[in-house]
Amino acid sequence: MNIIVIGEPCVDVIHKANEEIIFSYGGILYSLISLSVLSNDGDSIIPLMNLGEDEYSNIINILSKYPNIKTHGINKVKHPTRKVNLYYNFYNSDKSARVEKSTEPTYTLEYGYCENFLNSADAILINMISGVDITVETLKKIRKNFGGFIHIDIHNIVMQTLEDGRRLHKPIDNWYEWCTNADTIQMNEFEIATLTKSKLNEYQISEEILFNRNYNVKGLIITRGKQGVTGFTKTEKTYGKEKFYDLDRVEIAAVENSHFVDSTGCGDVFASAFTIDYLKNGDFIKSMHFANRIASFNSTLEGIEELYKLR
Repeated sequence: MNIIVIGEPCVDVIHKANEEIIFSYGGILYSLISLSVLSNDGDSIIPLMNLGEDEYSNIINILSKYPNIKTHGINKVKHPTRKVNLYYNFYNSDKSARVEKSTEPTYTLEYGYCENFLNSADAILINMISGVDITVETLKKIRKNFGGFIHIDIHNIVMQTLEDGRRLHKPIDNWYEWCTNADTIQMNEFEIATLTKSKLNEYQISEEILFNRNYNVKGLIITRGKQGVTGFTKTEKTYGKEKFYDLDRVEIAAVENSHFVDSTGCGDVFASAFTIDYLKNGDFIKSMHFANRIASFNSTLEGIEELYKLR
């Protein structure tokens, strides 16, 4: 299978609770490398991205360690690669909580660039790392012209970058279009709580997404860190002679892990694990369980350098 991955790499500057500072590459690299590690022999992972020339050689060298990651879709640009400062345990006692400060993202990927790769792809993983990796119009064109599986992690479309670089959650006007032009949708509990200006609850948002007028969405995933994962899907049911679709909610407990190191990249790895498993079996709930286990194991690793252990 050929799997396209859309999203932006970045340099993570991790400020730990013990005042240690770690520099590492992150962003879409977590999705790319975990997909590479979890995929089958013969699968190809094809990143589509604009990559700043300041880090181009370094990131290409990292990806070259994984033969099934094909780098011909990476476009070198002059805009510098985004830097993200992650402050863990900065304001409270939860060592997995964090505050972000970010520089400007690189250029948005245009549909015309993506279009050249669609015919050869079986699936697309879109991870909105910067929030402007693609526009919603590009997403809609991809959905219209691509018949394969699409998984999207909404991620940072609900983030606003302030002048000092701090990133805060904010609702968006076009959330419905973002969430109804893919097969499966992923976001965390903070993102769904911020998503709509009208403050719709999770059940109301799930209804809007799964019973929509745009596309047959298979399911919505809400990741909750130590509280596990929630999935919403629609199921055909029968009442007497009448058949109808109803909304089902599935709760999956977190996999307890006593060897926590770092939660960076867990959502990105969840998206990769879900995508690769769903492509194998088409079972929404089973793939959530698989992704939940893999994301938990990722929290015992430090940086993309240890992602090979996911195998």
